[in-house]
Amino acid sequence: MRKKVLAMVALLTIVLTLIPVESVQADLGISPTQGVTGLQVTAAGLTSGVSYNIKWDDVSILQGTADSTGAASFAVPESYGGEHTVKIEVPTGTLVYTGTFTVMPFIEITPNSGATGTAISVAGHGFGVSEKNVAVTYDGVIVIGSSGITANANGAWNTSLTAPASIGGIHYVDASGDVTKASDVADKQFTVAPVVTMDPTSGGVGTLVTLAGNGFASAEGIKVQFSSADVRTGITSEIDGSWSTSFAVPSSNKGSHIVNIIGDNTTANEIPNLIFTVSPSVSVSPSSAYAGDNIQINGSGFANNETTIEVLFDGKQILRNLVADDAGNWSSPFQLPESVNGPHNLNADGRMTSSSDVIPSTIATLSQISVVPNTGFVNDELRVTGTGFSGSKDFSVSFGDAPVASGTTNDAGSFQTIFKAPGGKSGPITIAATDLKNVTASTTFSVDTTPPDVPQISSPRDGATVGLMGNTKVAFEWTDVTSRNGVTYDIEVSDQSNFAKTLVSQTKLTEAKYTLSEAEALPNGEYYWHVRAVDGAGNASNWTNTSLVKVGFLTTTTLILIGVGIVVLVVLVAVLKRKPHKKKRVRRDWE
Repeated sequence: MRKKVLAMVALLTIVLTLIPVESVQADLGISPTQGVTGLQVTAAGLTSGVSYNIKWDDVSILQGTADSTGAASFAVPESYGGEHTVKIEVPTGTLVYTGTFTVMPFIEITPNSGATGTAISVAGHGFGVSEKNVAVTYDGVIVIGSSGITANANGAWNTSLTAPASIGGIHYVDASGDVTKASDVADKQFTVAPVVTMDPTSGGVGTLVTLAGNGFASAEGIKVQFSSADVRTGITSEIDGSWSTSFAVPSSNKGSHIVNIIGDNTTANEIPNLIFTVSPSVSVSPSSAYAGDNIQINGSGFANNETTIEVLFDGKQILRNLVADDAGNWSSPFQLPESVNGPHNLNADGRMTSSSDVIPSTIATLSQISVVPNTGFVNDELRVTGTGFSGSKDFSVSFGDAPVASGTTNDAGSFQTIFKAPGGKSGPITIAATDLKNVTASTTFSVDTTPPDVPQISSPRDGATVGLMGNTKVAFEWTDVTSRNGVTYDIEVSDQSNFAKTLVSQTKLTEAKYTLSEAEALPNGEYYWHVRAVDGAGNASNWTNTSLVKVGFLTTTTLILIGVGIVVLVVLVAVLKRKPHKKKRVRRDWE
């Protein structure tokens, strides 16, 4: 009997235990049943205080105790797109609910606003298992290649893109893959804000400043202001809302100045303030010159009406007591000092402006030489002065191709040397100077080009005969001529009147005469000769008129005839001497 009672109590206990649970589990379920990863899902219908175990695809993701309303919530874990099984065990190991949750694909972007060029991180969730060929689009245009992204086993992926040039306002980022359609993925909005970059952000008056804008409206009219004054107008943005321009900083006092960008659709308030800091500066014109040239130096960005401004050349004062106007500007001419070749620093210092705050300028000293006089004659004394060479360096001077002088420059790169003009050439001759650092300069000296007068033939006269029997060392003479370049003479002797072939040719004769040497002696015959004067610069007179000279009074025929005559004469004399004796003997016989 006792055993029956215990069995009935046990059975009743089991029944009582099961009855309330079945009543509570009747409305058990989850909500919502589809969505994206990370979404909070509520499991309702549990008994308050009951222990539960929630599984996602048979993997436990949450354990706990139901709250006072009999509910528990969990976040959808990182999962591929599609259906997943959700199970609830109460307690652990006792399955009380099985259902499905459909994971939808979606993307996240960070940040969601910025200027063009902003780096945007893009993360995808809920795509297919290891889905390939995922592509990211910006306003429908692929910006990340469709073959470059593959999702992992949970359908997740990430990448980054740079916001392309685009007009201001809202733009849309989307994604798709081999399995996931773009229409299945909710677009993410990226808001493009207008932005302008400025380079440089500081400098002196006249500095060229470049502005580049993005995120403006398409074909928007834009103007630029510097301290509220227009410096650029008539700018029109491109179709993608980009534009660029430049302007020179206008005359301004030193300090900060606001650069405003104002568009037809974009106000200055939408763009962060652009600040350009005007620094005091100096500029020169020209930027290179010779020592002694007149230079104009200008200062800007100094204090209003600043006084006692001085100009420094390589730190040495060359101007003083300059005064700025009410806009901080000043200017003054000066002569470039003697200085070594290359760039030199020009700066300024004032009562309220330190030279260390001034943007300096540079001027390059060029090398040059001058010659005095610049025209003249051979052997004239020439004075060559050079400036803008290397300091304390050896130098050399050439006249044409001939070296004529050398020396050492002073500390300022200057020199002076004197030499006599060499002979040999007339007309413009290049005088060049070079130092050991290969700094060079040149000028010209013009040697007189006037040829000397034509000499006159003195002896032998035209047609005269000289010598008795040939092999004659003829002595030629002509009148003397003079020239400031000095004079020598050339003589030619030929047996042809056109001098196609010369028998004697002598040049640079210093006297107005010439006697043939033993080797040049002329045999009997007729010869032609002429002479000219040549000065030390190579200027030549015309040749004299051709003159004929006959050599040898006795020709061969004449000598033969004379010889024959002598023989005949001798014979006759001999005959005459013998004839009288014969006649006397004959007469005696007759007698």
